[in-house]
Amino acid sequence: MKIIILSHNLTSNAVMRAHRLALAAREFAEVSLIGPAKHRGAWGALPQEPWIHPVGAKSFPKFFENILELIAACDGDVFIAVKPYLASYGVALLASACRRVPVVLDVDDLDLELAHEPERNLAETLEDLRDPTSLAYLRVLTQATGAASAITVSSSLLQARFGGTLVPHGCPVEQFVPETVDRERARAYFGFSGPVVLFPGTRRTHKGLKPLAKAVAKIDGARLAVLCRPDDYTQPEWEAYPLIKVPVLPYASLPELLAAADVVAIPQLDTEGARHQMPMKVYDAMAMAKPIVASAVSDLPTVLDGCGRLVRPGDIGELTAALRDVLEHPVEARILGEKARARCLEKYSMPSVAVSLRLAVDQALQAKPASPRRATVGA
Repeated sequence: MKIIILSHNLTSNAVMRAHRLALAAREFAEVSLIGPAKHRGAWGALPQEPWIHPVGAKSFPKFFENILELIAACDGDVFIAVKPYLASYGVALLASACRRVPVVLDVDDLDLELAHEPERNLAETLEDLRDPTSLAYLRVLTQATGAASAITVSSSLLQARFGGTLVPHGCPVEQFVPETVDRERARAYFGFSGPVVLFPGTRRTHKGLKPLAKAVAKIDGARLAVLCRPDDYTQPEWEAYPLIKVPVLPYASLPELLAAADVVAIPQLDTEGARHQMPMKVYDAMAMAKPIVASAVSDLPTVLDGCGRLVRPGDIGELTAALRDVLEHPVEARILGEKARARCLEKYSMPSVAVSLRLAVDQALQAKPASPRRATVGA
């Protein structure tokens, strides 16, 4: 069996969910991951894999060339479209119509909730339709989830909203082995000294980075390490916080970064988008046996039950106290991290995630038309 996974944008961090699904699918099928990539190339953390195939990103009317190129590359038995964007779900539905192949829609965010749509007049709205990532297309395709043969989701709240099979992000645990990393060398490489709290995610308001920065600033000697691009955290408001800016690094270097930190923080806020989203980096931190302090939002209380510290979202006092407690009690912190790794190995390895994904794929195959036929693109 061959599975084609479509990502709407290989240049953004959204491709990482597609990559995790691809790793899980490779446990039971041949896999290709395809999608548009902008001129600056794929997302920096995306591993270079021979089964990842980008196409040059275009706007309409040239995006039609992307559509034909992507449909031509959809030579599998099942299509998994990650997020209801035009270049992923829209193309998957078109490819399905051409090839009579079922589509699985994967929903890992409430993308419409996370987007900030500017006020536009009609002329501006029509011009915006030239962009395949336009919110107009996203809105229409979000309403068309019923066209998929099966749905997968990354959190229980998304499951309650869209139905389908819960498929956690999980972690390729064989790449995250604490014993294989020289922690002191890693700390020297990243310039860490003294207590370091790591925020391993991308900068988005709902991720609670500002409350985290305020909490870390209240802990004597502690510093906050953040992954960032060159223009991130350059505003004057960030100068008051003890930041260590770590450039976006290859995925293969993430274990070293996690090992170098003393504690990992996942401080999601209590917003509609955050309640439905599960941060991927929590699974990586668990695999590296890191003590984790996280907000009690989405499925984080379930995933970290008994193996992480949970605080009320946005509560700077609770967050400060939990971080300080972990930093001041390294033995207890180590035990907490070991429990987190054990949980990850048991429930969130790629073979474990693959079991859930296979259920959705089998459901899609059962919904396949009774008399399938393969169309030849361009015939």
